[in-house]
Amino acid sequence: MISPYFESRTTFRRSAGAEHQTDRAYVYGLELEGDGEVAMRFRPEHRHQHAEASLTIRVDEVNWVKTGAEYLGGQHLVSTVTTREYTDWSLSPVDTESDEIWLRLVRSGGTVTVAHADDGVDYITIASTYLPGGVRAMAGIASARPVGESFWDAAQDLGVESY
Repeated sequence: MISPYFESRTTFRRSAGAEHQTDRAYVYGLELEGDGEVAMRFRPEHRHQHAEASLTIRVDEVNWVKTGAEYLGGQHLVSTVTTREYTDWSLSPVDTESDEIWLRLVRSGGTVTVAHADDGVDYITIASTYLPGGVRAMAGIASARPVGESFWDAAQDLGVESY
């Protein structure tokens, strides 16, 4: 089991309207030379709104995608954040009885496919987005917590695979 530490006041965030740019967070993972996949089983401990356990494929400070199990407004959701200079954020409801969720990012050329599953087998695609292909990227767990107190989260079965 991996227990990433989510330090307070850390995030990857770029311009989204009038928001300030921040690039202070941690990635635990491996480098992808090109195409590949990162997947993990999470047991998120959502203590606060915006608490998030996430996976990322990050080319640089202005090009990255992340997906996370998030708690917002009393609901468990899967978020997708895509940044290419500007940030887009979307949410999908999670319909599961399990306290675990599997998340996966698949990079193929200039496309990253975002998916989740409640069994680690039957993934549901929730987004397909652009990220520069053919360049090195870091793939793994993004450890960030923009507000509130720091915390640890439980993550298992991290897999990073290059194709």
